[in-house]
Amino acid sequence: MLSHCGKLTVALGGAGVALGLRTASAEPLRLRADAIGEARAPVGLVILQAADRKYPYLDVETLVWTGARADPTASLGWAGTQTRPAADVLVLSLRLREPGGHGELRAGRFVFTTGAIRPLQIDGISAIGRSPWGTTAEAFGGIPVLPQSAPRTTEWAGGGRIAQSVASRATMGLSYFARRADGERVTEEVGADFAATPTTMVDVAGKGAYDLLSRGVADATGSLAIRSEPWRWELFGSHRSPGRLLPATSLFSVLGDFPAQTLGTTVRWDAAPRLDLLASGAAQNVGGQIGGYASFRATLRTDDDGDGRLGVEVRRQDVLSTRWTGVRLLASEPLADQWRLATELEIARADDPGDRGAVWPWGLLALSWRSRTGWEASTAIEAGATPRYSFETNALLRLARTWDLP
Repeated sequence: MLSHCGKLTVALGGAGVALGLRTASAEPLRLRADAIGEARAPVGLVILQAADRKYPYLDVETLVWTGARADPTASLGWAGTQTRPAADVLVLSLRLREPGGHGELRAGRFVFTTGAIRPLQIDGISAIGRSPWGTTAEAFGGIPVLPQSAPRTTEWAGGGRIAQSVASRATMGLSYFARRADGERVTEEVGADFAATPTTMVDVAGKGAYDLLSRGVADATGSLAIRSEPWRWELFGSHRSPGRLLPATSLFSVLGDFPAQTLGTTVRWDAAPRLDLLASGAAQNVGGQIGGYASFRATLRTDDDGDGRLGVEVRRQDVLSTRWTGVRLLASEPLADQWRLATELEIARADDPGDRGAVWPWGLLALSWRSRTGWEASTAIEAGATPRYSFETNALLRLARTWDLP
């Protein structure tokens, strides 16, 4: 039987602050902070971005997640818990850009991704150069960022990509990525990516990475899209090997590798000036088991600008032990120039729920307000049943303010 969860998570919004000097040719420095309070401990997000139109070759970006952790040695904290302040720097980087757009240099902590190289958070440096004839070269190197609970090892990562554009209609790239820990190779991949628009109606894109250690395809995706008003049709496919995507030292890569292939299509039809219909379906092969998913969505815009909309979506999921059917309703409507109301309702029914309940409903109600003086406020409450709890409720409140000083 499911347990009843009367949990109420209340999030208290923070402030968005923009401080700086404004001139005829420069934009202000912008500072934004969002603080969230939960029953367990307060947490928050601090974002600092500095850029100047007068000096476009330099910008700074900082993203810090702050909060409190349980600490038996600390004094009694909020909501009766033993806590201590904590912070996790997600991004802290300085970027230098050539004003003509021919190159840039980035240093610090950031997330690097390009071509077939998947996103990687590192403490390091990256550089990019662009030639007038369409050649682009990128390179990066540094120490991968590990979770705070994981010990810091002697580990580094590096790689790069070289690409060539052809007549502004096609781009082809080759990439290389390597990662070592304690002198041993953890990951080593080569990749290729391609994107082209041969006509105004056709888009083609694809990328793939080959694992040089286990000699196999780690990740590959491709798509073909054809546009012809009011239709858009897309064919897509992918292959992913979790054992090759994870480091060789990961426990999950030791337990087993279940490659997955997906082949599907999406069709969109602008049935009326304010009515969009979208149908999508795909077949999937996961570890030798055939399954798939299908969905249909209709969206009706209640005004020409699309500020208000009504929608309905039906989805069927049938892959391995994940077999369920669901319906989703949504509505979003501006009540006035400064107010907006949004709501969503979902109902999912599992084919084999066991003791987790046969039907899982979920609902959300949100209200937001924005003033002309820089104040913003929003609140939302959600309630529903999940495979873990027969009832769960969460609430959120956010407050923001922006200042532009002369």
